[in-house]
Amino acid sequence: MPNFTEWKARIRRQAKPHPKFQPHDVYSATPLTPNTTRVIRLLPQREPTTTQIKCELFTYNLSGKQSGERHLYEAVSYVWGTGPRCHSITLNNCAFPVTENLHAALWHLRDRQLERVLWVDAVCINQDDNKEKERQIPLMRTIYAQAGRVIVWLGLPLDGHGDQALGSIRQAGGEGLTVMEDDYTSVMVLLRRDWFRRMWILQEVGVARSVVVMCGSVQIDGHAFCQGLAGMDHLLPVDLHPIIHPVVQLIRGAPYRPKYQLHSRGVFSMGELLDMYRSCRATLQHDKIYALLGLSLDGLDAPALQPDYSLPWHEVFQRATAHIFGASCTVKTWPESHTAVITGKCLFLGQITSVDQDNNHGDGQVHVWVHCTTAAQSLGYGEHGWDWAFPPFSESVREGDIVCHLQGAARPSIVRLCQDHFTVIKTSAPSASPGEPDRQSNPSEDHLSNIALTFTIPPGSSNNSYYDEAEQSTELLTITPSYHEDPSTETKRLHDTAALLEDRFVRSLHYNGNMSPALQHLISQCSPKVPISEQLLQSVVSCPTGEPIQIMQLLFQKRGDKLPITESIVRAAAANSRLGYPILQLLFQKRGESLPVSEQVVVAAAGNTDKGCQIMSLLFEQRGWGLVISEEAVVAAAGNYWSGHQILRLFFEQRGDNLPISERVVETAAGNTRCGYETVKVLLQQRKSLQISDGVVTEAAGNPRHGHDIMRFLFARDKDLAISENVVKAAAENGGNGYEIMLLLLEKRGKRLPISDEVVKAAQANSLYGHDIMQLLASAQSA
Repeated sequence: MPNFTEWKARIRRQAKPHPKFQPHDVYSATPLTPNTTRVIRLLPQREPTTTQIKCELFTYNLSGKQSGERHLYEAVSYVWGTGPRCHSITLNNCAFPVTENLHAALWHLRDRQLERVLWVDAVCINQDDNKEKERQIPLMRTIYAQAGRVIVWLGLPLDGHGDQALGSIRQAGGEGLTVMEDDYTSVMVLLRRDWFRRMWILQEVGVARSVVVMCGSVQIDGHAFCQGLAGMDHLLPVDLHPIIHPVVQLIRGAPYRPKYQLHSRGVFSMGELLDMYRSCRATLQHDKIYALLGLSLDGLDAPALQPDYSLPWHEVFQRATAHIFGASCTVKTWPESHTAVITGKCLFLGQITSVDQDNNHGDGQVHVWVHCTTAAQSLGYGEHGWDWAFPPFSESVREGDIVCHLQGAARPSIVRLCQDHFTVIKTSAPSASPGEPDRQSNPSEDHLSNIALTFTIPPGSSNNSYYDEAEQSTELLTITPSYHEDPSTETKRLHDTAALLEDRFVRSLHYNGNMSPALQHLISQCSPKVPISEQLLQSVVSCPTGEPIQIMQLLFQKRGDKLPITESIVRAAAANSRLGYPILQLLFQKRGESLPVSEQVVVAAAGNTDKGCQIMSLLFEQRGWGLVISEEAVVAAAGNYWSGHQILRLFFEQRGDNLPISERVVETAAGNTRCGYETVKVLLQQRKSLQISDGVVTEAAGNPRHGHDIMRFLFARDKDLAISENVVKAAAENGGNGYEIMLLLLEKRGKRLPISDEVVKAAQANSLYGHDIMQLLASAQSA
């Protein structure tokens, strides 16, 4: 057989004018009835000098064999190409125009001696008759599934690439040879051909039971093609993975598919298919939907999916989207836009907090961990979350994505926050797996949130992903200017988005305290129109571990002066026992004099067990005499079991005689179990005239850790210290150092110590030292 260059030259030399083709000349002679299509008989090239391709078109009954039996025709999967139909073949003795790529395919498929029976869409379907196309599209699954073989035509071996590439792929799979640099280049060029990006090929190889791949005169079995690419997978550029992996997966499955049964359905829903393939190319945008029908589980009985080329694309888009997301939502589309807006109610289930694309689970799947929301937890979705597994070409799923279940939808969806709305990443989460908990109850109206989603199917000829990175920084009305929303509806929706943010921050910070990429994404991609709640900020500033400072810095960076720093938030920061000091430093840096520092903020700082002294020093430094030190603040300091004495010294240094020291303050200090002795000393040394009440002495006698030291200090200060029955009773029931205190009391008061029946009962109830105390009391009474 001459090479292709010689063949093209012969065509030009031997070309004769043909009568103008009229579709009815051929197609009217081969009418179609239900379950029939047309096939061509490709006549052999008996003479070496014959260049004209001759075919015969005839009708074929797809149900003419027993169910599941393979038919003898071969179906061709190829790319039409963007050029005009500038070549012609002879079809039933008429000139029939075809594209250059199809002409080349038929030339290479033609045998020298035998006829071949082929199904080729551009010839077997009247492309000028939309009604016929609509009737034939439902049969495409049957046509390719019943074919004796599906021939993948990748085109001619241009510039030495193609035939060389297929040879290299065969060697890599069968012989395990290392791919040389030149061969690698050829393979990469081949894999970037349009066939791998074409929408219709998915169905064509996705239902086939036998596949052969051709480039020029070189062909390779489909299974060998997949084996070879698997051996070279580590060499493939990352951008090719989402393009090549889905196609290879479909071809690899061909030998294992069961016998085809008429009217059988696919295994994926239309939503799942669009998740995987909506970035593939199609000449007509309608085919973004119709080309997937043969693979769809939904079936052709779904009215919304019935092929209808008379409808404008945006109506087809609207119908398909409403079918995918359920009747409970509202779908809007527009002629000038490739993006639909979906509004409705949903249950926010959780957030993806980790994505494992390195096959650490050993099953070849992409695993994600979903950290559930409070609502999902209450409905039985699990205490913390669950694991999901995706096909290996699901690179679009990221940390930070949200899992939500639209009201009326069959499966949850995965969405991504984009300013004031969400965009759909996966219409359908994976089918339930062992890692996903069973829902125990249905959500009530209180669990549901208002949501607005954008769902994009990119233009048919676009090379872009369905997810546009630029949209992350674009609000809803910028993406879809024709969309109109009632202000009150928008307010509710943004409020519900804010509630989701609050839930994610509260649960995540409680879980580990760190600013994970998931939380960082929510902050970075949240519109200023979405309010940051007080509860969210309180959860951040009160977090004792992790990265609350970094989170607050990012929030200030994104919201600036609009970040609501209220008195309760400052109070929560002042109470943070580990990170309160640096957080308050940041708040003063960002708000300065406008930062609300109330009496309750001072109380919280004075009670801060770890950083209270540092925080109080910062407050005095920033507010000076304007800082209100109330009795409540002094009581909080006196009761601060770790640094109360230090804070009180600071108070006296700053306020001196103006510091309000009440009986309650001293009682609290005397009862301080950690640093009560030092705290009482500070108070009584600074206020020498302070009267010691019975309540103070009672608190000291009952202090299980420092009671003995405090009582000695009080006796040293006042040898006539009044000892009431309450004091003796407190010592008798003290399970820490009650015995030592009782010894001290007997030493100081002897027989004058009031030992009543209540005191004896208290001693008897003391499980640790009651026996010893009772002996002391008995000895004192008998002496």
